[in-house]
Amino acid sequence: MNWNYPFESTEYFFIFFFIFAYTAYIIRTVRIARQLQTTARTLIIKLFLRSITFSLLIISLLGPSFGEAERDIQAKGKDIFMVVDLSKSMDAADVTPSRLEKVKFELNRFVENERANRIGIIIFSNDAYIHVPLTYDAAALELFIQSLQTDLLPTNGTNVCGAMEMAYNKLMNTADPTSRSKVMVLFTDGENGSGCSNALFNNLRRFGIGVYAVAVGTKVGISIQENGKPLMDKNDKLVISKLDENFLRGVTNSSRGTYYELNNSKNDIQKLISDVNQAEGALVDSRTITVVSNKYYYFLGAALVLILLDVLITIGTFRL
Repeated sequence: MNWNYPFESTEYFFIFFFIFAYTAYIIRTVRIARQLQTTARTLIIKLFLRSITFSLLIISLLGPSFGEAERDIQAKGKDIFMVVDLSKSMDAADVTPSRLEKVKFELNRFVENERANRIGIIIFSNDAYIHVPLTYDAAALELFIQSLQTDLLPTNGTNVCGAMEMAYNKLMNTADPTSRSKVMVLFTDGENGSGCSNALFNNLRRFGIGVYAVAVGTKVGISIQENGKPLMDKNDKLVISKLDENFLRGVTNSSRGTYYELNNSKNDIQKLISDVNQAEGALVDSRTITVVSNKYYYFLGAALVLILLDVLITIGTFRL
């Protein structure tokens, strides 16, 4: 038998208190018996019963453990790349306070719920770059998320397919590409997105890479502010940035992925977190451990039964 808790001052106090109180009770009872010129031998029965009850209570307090059992423990994990659009259109304010600021807030919430997985960040406009490699360091991820700005990249545009190609290559170029489940989560408005190659979609489906596209923005759109003024095109026409829902739905349909919305009226991030968590993770580690449980309730139950018997059964203390 093993013990979950050590024998410490609390147990010593209760034992001392029990011995002191019962010694005082015995002395007083014997003194009264002598005054009555009789015996108090039946006191031994009560002493024996209550000593057993007290011992059972002390044992249950120490947390006895026995009956060891073996259990198989498996750890499953995923490699997740968050692919974030940093084109100028992500500054649009049709999502409060802006598309990008809303994405940054939700990225932190996503990371907080995926601490068991390796997460990396790819940023893109016309070109894609690794912002954070795959890591378990949630604090570092949160720091780099806060640094995301649309002026972080030298060029402008929205090359979603190029960013997906980079995410695919980075996910597959690990030491053991089949050892972990692989996921890419796109955060983009999809505006000006060009068609992706069939080879990319074939590879995503072939290797079971999960594609989750979060559409940020509205189909109505809004003008983009630059230096406090509305952004104009080369023909001095007001630039209106709109969500390209058709393009993003086409990406998810071709890759067998899932489409989500993020705007002022609809926020699917919690559903995204739930879907990613429910996706089957690859086996990372498996081991057999010995589990020892606390069986205090057996001893506590026996002590309570004895206490009940002590209350219900009356034994005369003095023999008259």
